[in-house]
Amino acid sequence: MSAPRDIDHIVVMTRDLTAAQAAWSACGFTCTPRAVHPFGTANSLIQLQGNFVELLEIDDESRIERAAGDRFSFAGHNLDFLAERGEGMSMLVLASDDRDGDLADWRAAGLRVYEPFDFERQARQPDGSSQRVAFSLGFASDETLSGLGFFTCQQHTPEVFWKPEYQVHANGAQRIASVMVTGPDPEAADSFLRRFSGGTRTTHIVLGKDSLTVEEGAPAFPEITVRVSDLDAAAAHLPSATPQGDALVVPAESLNGVSVRFVA
Repeated sequence: MSAPRDIDHIVVMTRDLTAAQAAWSACGFTCTPRAVHPFGTANSLIQLQGNFVELLEIDDESRIERAAGDRFSFAGHNLDFLAERGEGMSMLVLASDDRDGDLADWRAAGLRVYEPFDFERQARQPDGSSQRVAFSLGFASDETLSGLGFFTCQQHTPEVFWKPEYQVHANGAQRIASVMVTGPDPEAADSFLRRFSGGTRTTHIVLGKDSLTVEEGAPAFPEITVRVSDLDAAAAHLPSATPQGDALVVPAESLNGVSVRFVA
């Protein structure tokens, strides 16, 4: 088994990408310019220190290829998620330096896996130019967490993808530190997530730098935790946040169906 896989990014599905950018920007996040995928979706990213939030919308439904057999459809999954659930976090993505190795690990662990998928797109740079970025994805699923998407992402052009200018946020955000996963059978969800991530179980699933928490409920990703450099400074950019112990929590209705817990 490979070393534990940390959080690479989360996918937040939205009906209106421009409105989503405005909502997250209002909470002190810097959003990248809109970019278009070759398979019918468009996104804007919130780059943090080593992981990110992907705000996603449907750009051209006619270009979406549906899932079939062992072929998973990223765009098809998110189209269905929006139609069935509305806005919210639709996918958890872990970082990878060996997508094919991930698939081999998951097969050995008895997970449901799908055909590998590779793609590239143009990424707008801070100076206005565009450069190619390329990725290899590996997908897995679990029937107890139906409707949720899970994959790893191997970046082939990190020097083009990551830009310091995009990683500076008025709220001092540094990293997605944790993602909450709910399912009707927490033990089954925990078992899947440990095999998917390679993490170890304590009071939560420990990855490398990050963690996953599992609670009982309908299959969902209801909340993420974002680490900030200074919680008091972040509070000035979070007017809708509620203090909860040593955290500030922005409710899901403010950020496209995802509750965001800010911690120092």
